Amino acid sequence: MLTSDEPLQNLLFGYRGADLILRSHDSHHFHVPKSYIVNSSPVLDELIQRALDLPNDLPIETSLPVVQLPESGVILHSLLTFVFPVTPLVPSTTENAMELLFVAQRYQMVSVLAHIRICIAQQNPPPTHLDPALRMYSLARKYGLHQEAHQAAQTISKYPVDIVDIEDKLDMMPGTALYELWKYYEKVRVLLASDLKEFRTSGARGIVTGLPCAASGSSQIPRWLDDYIKSIGDAPNLFDFFGFNTALARHMKEETYQNGCTCSSVSSQIIHNIWEALTFVVHGSFERVSVMDVGEQLTRLMSLQAESALSPEQGEEGSQTQVNLTASPPEPLDISVPDANFIIRSSDLVNFRVHKSILAMVSPFFKDIFSLPQLPDSESVDGLPLIKLSEDAELLNTLLSMIYPVRVVIPDSYEKVLNLLAACQKYDMVQVQSSIRTEVDRGCFPAPVGTETFHAYAIACSKGLIPEMENAARQTLNHPMTFKTLGEGLQSFDGCALRNLARFRKRSKKTLVACLRAFHEAQGTGSSSIWFGCPNTVTTANYGWSSRQSQPAILPSWLRQVLSRNVHSKKQVFVDPLPTPSNIRAEYLKALLGHGSCNFCLQVHAKNGPTFCTELESALALALDKVHTHSFDSKVFEN
Repeated sequence: MLTSDEPLQNLLFGYRGADLILRSHDSHHFHVPKSYIVNSSPVLDELIQRALDLPNDLPIETSLPVVQLPESGVILHSLLTFVFPVTPLVPSTTENAMELLFVAQRYQMVSVLAHIRICIAQQNPPPTHLDPALRMYSLARKYGLHQEAHQAAQTISKYPVDIVDIEDKLDMMPGTALYELWKYYEKVRVLLASDLKEFRTSGARGIVTGLPCAASGSSQIPRWLDDYIKSIGDAPNLFDFFGFNTALARHMKEETYQNGCTCSSVSSQIIHNIWEALTFVVHGSFERVSVMDVGEQLTRLMSLQAESALSPEQGEEGSQTQVNLTASPPEPLDISVPDANFIIRSSDLVNFRVHKSILAMVSPFFKDIFSLPQLPDSESVDGLPLIKLSEDAELLNTLLSMIYPVRVVIPDSYEKVLNLLAACQKYDMVQVQSSIRTEVDRGCFPAPVGTETFHAYAIACSKGLIPEMENAARQTLNHPMTFKTLGEGLQSFDGCALRNLARFRKRSKKTLVACLRAFHEAQGTGSSSIWFGCPNTVTTANYGWSSRQSQPAILPSWLRQVLSRNVHSKKQVFVDPLPTPSNIRAEYLKALLGHGSCNFCLQVHAKNGPTFCTELESALALALDKVHTHSFDSKVFEN
């Protein structure tokens, strides 16, 4: 077996008696016998037959037929080493290896595909650690390789997997792949927990029933085994024979001398049987769930949801358009002016009669379009020129209602508001876009609520709507940022957007904590000094803050807890809401009420509490204004 480190020009095929040329997309030629190719792949067989019926674009002196293929010369050459009786050439990188498998799968080369998998496994064994497994999973999903995706997902599911755990890997794959992986992860963990519980309560399938041990657990099996099985449920990546034996050895060392435990006298065969039975349970749990089954279930669910809202496909001029059954395309806006001189057609084939002068006034884009001479064969309706737009009728109806002096058609969701803003941005309708944002601020148009802000951020990011990105990102700080919180909204994200939001959250936390520290460490004349003097204050701890060893005054403990949230924990920045201007007052009041009947603090609150909260909110707002989502990576707008 070889690797593909040698220059390609030294590796190209030049078989004697070749009757066919395969040409890669980067113009490398492979002279090969046709019989080998057609026997290995029915797809290539069909491509070759088609190519033979087409004129050859090579010089006349080149008599062999040429078949153009979309693969690179490197991948094509490696593939051919598995077709012909030569030493197989395995790509040296995981990316190229996955691409090679994809090409063999696409050309339906069943035996070749199996051979490639064997050789790759011999050269690069499947990953057992999280980072390479994530890399393999992302590539397998990209190339549609079910076997490799399932294999990588099994490894990934043995580790803790949430945004905090893979923050720096979030841009490896789109949100749809992450959501599928998370659902698989949840399903496997639930199944594993159930299987391990049954294993424990059954006395390890009867193997350890009646086993003499001075320290038995709640499941009537030795405590060391009970604890070890519980640990596997929390961290399956720690499941190995060494860890199993270590747990047993530690138990024997501790209990033999203290309680006279006789586990040391248990035969090695029984220990081996326990391990084999436990291995069967753990591996069986992972094998019973397929990541592709989860993906197919999600796809079917989405299809059913779509079918409930969409009619059969309709076509015009070979194109296919879906139309909503429950909400038919709106009637074209009745502008009630007889001199319309132009027609715009929506993506779902609804015509809107409009006026060039009005569109040109609000949109430099349309002004430029109208300045171009009309082609003789341009499409028209009733003698009026027509232009086709990519937006649907519902969006155009709302857009035109904001341009003409008619009743405004209000979108029924914030996602439609974002689509409307994106259309304004596309057609350079600056004033209309500003009016839409004003309507959202006034509450006349929908705005994101609760955890919808994550989905809103993802959509705004994909459309390059910076003000909406900034606003949604700040609102997400009021909620945990976990895969569970994002739920189906995770599918709206591309990898870069999710990674940038995670980084924005960490930067925001750092800024907010610094702001709260200023209130916490205030001395003498600071805003927090009004709270000095609480008789219930304990002066023996700094609660995580680095300050002088001796403090002349200390804040009440309840207020310290409010001001010292998320100080050091990396995990809490994602699993808990951050202290923001919109939630800090509620946290303050909750903590104050929990402080009990302290007359001092209640009197201070009655006199200065609202002012203190306002100052705190203003300080946090100013701090957040310094943090921006789009400052991380311009690639956020490239996808």
